[in-house]
Amino acid sequence: MRHLRSLLAAAALFVAPVAAAADADLQAMRTASDPGRGSYDAAFWPDSEYRSDVRSPADFLGFEPGSRPAQHADIVRYFEYLDGLPTAELHSMGETYEGRRLVYLVVASEANAGRLEEIRANCAKLADPRLIAKGEGAKDLIARTPAVAWMAYGIHGDELSSCDAALQLAYQLVAGTDATTRAILADCVVIIDPVENPDGRTRWLTQLAQWNSVVTSWDIQSMNHTGMWPYGRTNHYLFDMNRDWFALVHPETRARTKAVLDWMPHYLLDCHEMGPLDTYLISPPREPFNPHMVSYIHKWWERVAKEHAAQFDRFGWSYYTREWNEEMYPGYGSSWAIYLGAVGFLFEQAGVDGSQVKRREGTVMTYRETVHHQFVGSMANLIAVAGGRAELLDDYQRQKAENLSSRPSTYVFTPGGNRTRLDRLVGKLQHQKIEVRRATKDFKLARARSWDGKDARDVAVPAGSALVRTDQPMRQLIEAILEFDTRIATAFLATEKKEILARDDSRLYDTTGWSLPLAYGIASYRAEGVPGVATEPYTIAARAGSIENAAARVGFAFDGRDDRAFELLARLFETDIRVWCANQPFRAGAVEMPRGSFLIRRAGNPGLDVEALRALAEAAGVTLVGIDSGLASGRFADLGGNEFTLLETPRIALVAGSGVNQYNFGAVWHLLDSRLRMRTSTLDVGSLGSADLSKYNVLFLPDNYRGVEGYQGAFGDGGIDRLKAWIESGGTVVAEGAGAAFLADTSVAISPTRMRRQVLKKLPEYRAALETSKQAVTPAIDSLALWEAKPQRDAAVKEESEKKPDPEFDAIEREDEIARKLAPRGVIVAVDLDTEHWLAYG
Repeated sequence: MRHLRSLLAAAALFVAPVAAAADADLQAMRTASDPGRGSYDAAFWPDSEYRSDVRSPADFLGFEPGSRPAQHADIVRYFEYLDGLPTAELHSMGETYEGRRLVYLVVASEANAGRLEEIRANCAKLADPRLIAKGEGAKDLIARTPAVAWMAYGIHGDELSSCDAALQLAYQLVAGTDATTRAILADCVVIIDPVENPDGRTRWLTQLAQWNSVVTSWDIQSMNHTGMWPYGRTNHYLFDMNRDWFALVHPETRARTKAVLDWMPHYLLDCHEMGPLDTYLISPPREPFNPHMVSYIHKWWERVAKEHAAQFDRFGWSYYTREWNEEMYPGYGSSWAIYLGAVGFLFEQAGVDGSQVKRREGTVMTYRETVHHQFVGSMANLIAVAGGRAELLDDYQRQKAENLSSRPSTYVFTPGGNRTRLDRLVGKLQHQKIEVRRATKDFKLARARSWDGKDARDVAVPAGSALVRTDQPMRQLIEAILEFDTRIATAFLATEKKEILARDDSRLYDTTGWSLPLAYGIASYRAEGVPGVATEPYTIAARAGSIENAAARVGFAFDGRDDRAFELLARLFETDIRVWCANQPFRAGAVEMPRGSFLIRRAGNPGLDVEALRALAEAAGVTLVGIDSGLASGRFADLGGNEFTLLETPRIALVAGSGVNQYNFGAVWHLLDSRLRMRTSTLDVGSLGSADLSKYNVLFLPDNYRGVEGYQGAFGDGGIDRLKAWIESGGTVVAEGAGAAFLADTSVAISPTRMRRQVLKKLPEYRAALETSKQAVTPAIDSLALWEAKPQRDAAVKEESEKKPDPEFDAIEREDEIARKLAPRGVIVAVDLDTEHWLAYG
């Protein structure tokens, strides 16, 4: 009791009113307002002087850049202030999913600020020499055109420091009066894209603020450094936008790439952060290299890196090149720029999450120091670009001219039954200034290489197919994103195999399969030369949906092969219109509908509002065909039979939360919500064991970083039993990655599919079943053997005599382990598909 009284008395000291120290105590209870400052106070650009009539970020915002991360709104406010000054011009280029503004600031010298449109027009001419007028030489054009440098910061929302460096860079270029700053602006127009991912940055800063403290934690395992799922790297739909530069899925990417292509810059900085205990990585990268990069990129990587190193050496900072980043995938920011003709350059600063980190050697790195690194690196690169302006523009223009005079090949894309998909592919190419033509007549390709790598002869190509010639200014980009199978050098593959087998590591950083036509599933060909067929510019017309024969007595049908069919289907579900899916081909009047097409029966929809149906069809761009008779003939199904399955309105639950692969979850969420506009629920993975699944008829289990065990632990034994009962009562589980492995695991046994490594002893049985399945899809009848069979030895005796001893099981296990290690990390796979199965419809 005496101890308790002592504790209470001690506690009272902290709450008793002490008038003289009250204000100080209240202030001490606040969390740190400048967790990133520490004791680091080096000047951002030593010996620089600034115009007195331009407010600094610290003066305008009320805190020093680097003392804490600036919010997106703070950065935009400061850039709006700079927009009122003569040498700065702010542009809006779009909005994020959450409605945040995407901006870029153009900074130029006083001499160039008044001629920005002329400079932009000159850049367009250098990018396409066909636009250079007769009598206007390329050399004269280069002489009067500054280099355009696009400085991009913060595409990953949890990589914070570069965005604050963008604040300081804008101030330096607008207000700095030193010789270096003046020299940069004499030869460069600088475009600052300060926050590429506002939604992700805002999410991350909100998480970090929650775990901020009075005394800043240096521990990288502390929550003020780790945050929580889904973290801040990604955009609203949890996509990594640094993989989206040519895929163009998201509004942030489409807005940004349009702005970049409007300017056609000669240099593009892609500024990032990496692990907190690292130092600083810059280009050039290491092997492998994509074979389609511009010819001069290696020279400029070395030149820019040399200036970057010199500036870092001034401060004694550590840095390195080549160690882990390679240059195969063309869809990162610094990579995509290379195929436009620009010098794409990468920064990676050790990140400290807006505060401070204690490093292995015992030093403390502050956020302000990381911002300083990013700022100095940006200045160094601009110094190099300005100093080599004329040579860089000459290299750039020469490459474009060579592209136009090169021997052409032609990519040919056929529409098949999915015109929407072809239009969307063409739209993405045209967005990136790739010229696309449309064939006005049917024609034949005498010889070509098909999408599957096979030689094809006398290929019948229908009118309306898209053609892309490679002898265009964007040749490098065309080859990089359209080539069916970009090959990696054999010598590197030997290095890669050694790295995997000896060190259980990889020399490849990321994606290794990305061909756009294959991603769209379009029958595609590449032919040498140019096909002799009449063409016209490919224009993407708005698809006008309609109803043909609106007074039809039996019902209405629409083709299930086109992507728009599923957009209409989702709207039909929302309006409670009952829809059937065909398991066999059928006819809608004179139109043949393939299996997987959809039927709206009048008999199943009493009181069907045809005008409301017409409005849905028009909005989706789908043609509905009215049917007056349900009787078919030949191979076609009668419309009232059992070859039509009534579809049930999906009630979808998506699993999210700690351990779940946010990219996998986000892709499905985006597809269902943003693209198809279907209603979904999101369940936390930690609640799966107790969730009431009866509310749903579809459950999506994404990949899980914790593997099969992640879902086993989340469901628990009782939850797995409930999941099985739910499936048996009609529920559908869709799973990917570890989610699929969980369903196939022998300890769970929900799916009849099994993980290969769990059934190695039964591989002969599985191979036999596979062969039977193939025969069922494409049955072959040997009529001679069937009707004219000759006497043979007893089959059992023959089988026994030909049986070979099975290899030892240990050897099979070792072979399987090595095969899994050497499996490609990113591939597009050709498969034998049973097109009569409902999963393959369309």
